[in-house]
Amino acid sequence: MIKNQSHATLTAGDGNRAVALLLDVVLLVFLASIVAGPAESFRRYVLPGLCLVYFAGMPLTPLQGTLGKWVCRIKICDHQGQRLRWRASLLRTTATIAWFSLPLLFGMLTVVSASVKQTLMETWWLLFLVPWMPMGFTACHESVFDLLAGTRVVGYRADPERIASAETTEKRRLLNGIILVVGCLLIGYILSATIRVMNEKSLHGRIAYAIGETLPLRKTIESFHDAENRWPTSEEIGMPAWTPYPDGGSYRLQENGSVVIRFSVLPEFKGHSITFVPQLTEGGMIAWQCHADPGMEKRYLPSSCR
Repeated sequence: MIKNQSHATLTAGDGNRAVALLLDVVLLVFLASIVAGPAESFRRYVLPGLCLVYFAGMPLTPLQGTLGKWVCRIKICDHQGQRLRWRASLLRTTATIAWFSLPLLFGMLTVVSASVKQTLMETWWLLFLVPWMPMGFTACHESVFDLLAGTRVVGYRADPERIASAETTEKRRLLNGIILVVGCLLIGYILSATIRVMNEKSLHGRIAYAIGETLPLRKTIESFHDAENRWPTSEEIGMPAWTPYPDGGSYRLQENGSVVIRFSVLPEFKGHSITFVPQLTEGGMIAWQCHADPGMEKRYLPSSCR
C-alpha cells in the first residue's frame, strides 16, 4: 500500500518550492536591512554569512527547512525521510550560495573588461534556473543541489516510512521535463534581457547626468565670449583645474573653450572622456559639438555624441 503512493503526494511541487525561495529571499532582505553596515564589507561578508547560517541551520531544526518552506508546507530530508545531518545541509547550502555568488565573483574580476563582465552577468541570468532543471526529469524532483547533497524536498506531512519506501525507479514524463527546461530558459532570457536594459538605461543616465553638470559652465563660457569675443580661462571665471561632480567624475575648461568630462569611477567609462567643443555659427551663435574618445561604447552615448 505504501509503495503504491504517488510521488506527487510525497514530493514538493515546483511552484511551492519557488514561492518558498521567494519568501526566504524577502525575509533575508528584510533582515539584511536591519543589520546592514558598510556597503562593501556587508556585501562581501555579512550577507553571505547570514545566508549560510539561515539556509544551513534551519533544516537541522524540527521545522526541517526554512521559514519559507514551512509557510509552503514543505520540508527537506534525506532519502530515508530523516532530518538532515549538518554535513548534508552545509553541502546543499554551500553549493546554492556558490551559485548565487557568481555575480559577485564576476564583479571582482580585474583581468577582464567591463563589457566582458556585463556579458558574464547576462549569461548567468540566462542560465539562472539551470540548477533546478533536473527537477523535470528526476522521479523525486531533485535539483542539482539535492543531487549533490543526497536530499529531497517533500510535503510537510510526508512521513519517513513513505519517503524511504518510495519507488526510486519511477521517471517523470519526458514532456514535463522539457516544459520545465523551456520555462526555465524563457524566464532566464527575460531576466537577462531585463538586466541588460536596466544596465544600459542606468549608464545612459549617468552620462546624461555628467553632461547636465557642465551646462552652467557652458552658459558661462557663452556669456564671456559674447562680452569679450574670446574664450575665457579657468582663472577668469573662477573655475578650478578640475571640478568634480557627485556621480563619479570631473570636468574642466580648456584654453580653446572646450569642456572635457572625464570619468573616473564607473568601470564601463573609467579613463575615458567626452569633449564639448564650441563652434561659432554663421549667425554668431555658439553650437557645442560633442566628441567621445574611441574607447567609449557608442550604445551608451547620446545621439549627438556618436
